[in-house]
Parts: sequence; structure tokens; C-alpha cells
Amino acid sequence: MYSDRFADRLDPETYADDDAGVEVFETDPSEGDALWLSERVFRRLLHAARAYELHTVPLLDERDPVGLNRARCQAVVDEIAFVAERLRDPVAARAAQTITDYLVARLRQPSWDGTVTFDAD
Repeated sequence: MYSDRFADRLDPETYADDDAGVEVFETDPSEGDALWLSERVFRRLLHAARAYELHTVPLLDERDPVGLNRARCQAVVDEIAFVAERLRDPVAARAAQTITDYLVARLRQPSWDGTVTFDAD
């Protein structure tokens, strides 16, 4: 078991006031349903995906905005689920679920042919 001195890493409040983040949106980051995720938490998912030699989630580790089409959104959903199932980290799991919910809401629309952008601040 880990020492209690690391307990803050698993507390969502630790990341509530982070300045650096990742915005997830279709057209504009100010959209009502756009996401903002702590960059520190998002990086956990990225590093785990990279460690498992996954392909799509590591592509989101760019300083420039990354746009994902329908097929790439589905790949992110699959890879994020794979990573989240392996981590015993409630903060990362919550971020993974938030990303999944956002992408799946679009993928469930049969005619959706948009782009979702991931943009690190």
C-alpha cells in the first residue's frame, strides 16, 4: 500500500485549481458542453497509453490542437477504456469517463461527421 503522503494524488480537489489544462470541443472551447481537463491528470492517461504501446491516445500529446474524426474518436474511446481498466486511480478514471461520455455522445449520432479537438493550454 502507498504511503498516505501520496493520498493527494488520488484526490480530485488536488487538481481543481490547475492552470494548465486540455480543452476538448467541437467548434469552440467556449461551447457549453466543451470539456476542460487538468493537464496533469490527462498526462496520466497519455503516459499509460504510451506504455501499453497504444496508437491514438498518445497522438493527443501535442502542443498544437489535435482534431479527431469519427474513426479516431472511436479509437480514443477504446484505448481510454483499456487504460482506465488497468489503473487503480479514481482521478484518472473520472477523466477517462468524462472523455468517453463526450465522445460517445457524438458517436451515437449516426450522421455525425464532425471533428473533436483536443487542445492543451
